[in-house]
Amino acid sequence: MTAAGGPIVAGVDGSAESLDAVRWAARLRDAPLEIVHALDVPALVAGGVVPPPEEMVDALRARGRRALRTAQELAAAQGVPEAAARLDPDRAAQALIGASRAAALLVVGSAGHGRLTSLLAGSVAAAVGTHARCDTVVVRGDSWDEPAAAARPVVTGIDGSDAGGRVLVAAVAEARARRAPLVVLHAWADTPPPHRDPRCVTEAGRRLLGERVLAHDTGDVAVEQVVVHAHPRRELVERSAAAQLVVLGDRGRGGFPGLLLGSTGQALLHHAACPVLLVRTTA
Repeated sequence: MTAAGGPIVAGVDGSAESLDAVRWAARLRDAPLEIVHALDVPALVAGGVVPPPEEMVDALRARGRRALRTAQELAAAQGVPEAAARLDPDRAAQALIGASRAAALLVVGSAGHGRLTSLLAGSVAAAVGTHARCDTVVVRGDSWDEPAAAARPVVTGIDGSDAGGRVLVAAVAEARARRAPLVVLHAWADTPPPHRDPRCVTEAGRRLLGERVLAHDTGDVAVEQVVVHAHPRRELVERSAAAQLVVLGDRGRGGFPGLLLGSTGQALLHHAACPVLLVRTTA
């Protein structure tokens, strides 16, 4: 999952969900762990020009240091005793995007049940998913750390875009590292293109998956190719309930920034029942 050279960065905001991100990141062990807490000082600048009282900033720093100490203690309990910790004065999205420039992987937590914590509230989730310079994991679900989760498959969604190849490479690597089966899904929308028989669309999807899988070294990974007549968002959300990880690209068909995140990806960020990996598909 991670690239050589950079740390795994986990964002914490003091919530239990952000500590899940630390626990998830600490299990990887193939890169140093850095824990970042954003103070969000710019939000306290009155009228955009008057800085907040220093006492208020000191209180934010004290709270941030407590959050970081708790996260470091949790990382140590997971077998990572030397996790680095850093306070960032910026807003959460800007702090995490900045950290992603030198990171191998960015890991954040979500609140589940459709509600995101302050770390990923509203536009912050879209900003991190769209603008992070590295792959991003959003840790979702209540059972990802149960022993039985290790037997669940990795699930990935592939469309006809050029980025699909990079997503498939990441999904195969994840399945191999976890010794898990891989489900490669192509779901086409409820209404086929004009003048196209649904059976022809399904067959075209099978050819697409077959060609993509054959073009990559899947090695000893057991790959199941699935083509369904359904909406990708609904199908992936449903399959996430029986998966240990869902792997998606950060772009959709056509390469428009945020397109996949804004539809399928955004749905998974809010409703997936397991962690979601957004693969960076652009330079």
